Amino acid sequence: MKRRVVLAGIGTASIGVGAAFGSGAFTSIEADRDVTLNVDNDDNAQIIFKRNSDAVGAERLIGTDESNAVNVIEFSQSDLNEQSKTSFKQALVVENNTGENGDSLKVDLFVKEDQDVGISDGGVLDFRIDDGNDSTVSIVGKGNKSRLDDTETEQIDIIVDLRDDGTNDGTNDLDDISQVTFIVEAVDSN
Repeated sequence: MKRRVVLAGIGTASIGVGAAFGSGAFTSIEADRDVTLNVDNDDNAQIIFKRNSDAVGAERLIGTDESNAVNVIEFSQSDLNEQSKTSFKQALVVENNTGENGDSLKVDLFVKEDQDVGISDGGVLDFRIDDGNDSTVSIVGKGNKSRLDDTETEQIDIIVDLRDDGTNDGTNDLDDISQVTFIVEAVDSN
């Protein structure tokens, strides 16, 4: 009799375990897959960043470091006035080039905000676009994104505002900015 009870118990337990693991209920899966990624310079990429050759002063502000396989945009200006606001109108051009590969995606473009980048308190560097009403709006922060259709370009003003910076102290908050992150997100076209 005891043998039947033990066998019945083992059978019931194995059915329960099999049901739990065989039901498809799981919390995670980890699997390795091969991936091929290619990096291209900005002239051929899906999103093209370049200096606006028609903008006054852009050639002095924006250059490229071609020492790497890809171009790196460099913002370089050393003779800005202290306690002033300097605007470089339409100095940077960003183009949605996704249609080149047949994708034709709409994308949202914005600049990642941090303590020195943006229009918030303490921001000394801002990136602005034409709002279509003879004014400009910031594209710093995800809430200020600009939508670009395929082949559409955006001309970006670069604003350096040192008016609230420490008065004549020989340093400025602009020196603290070593990198600016442009974020481009594909938009669901449905």
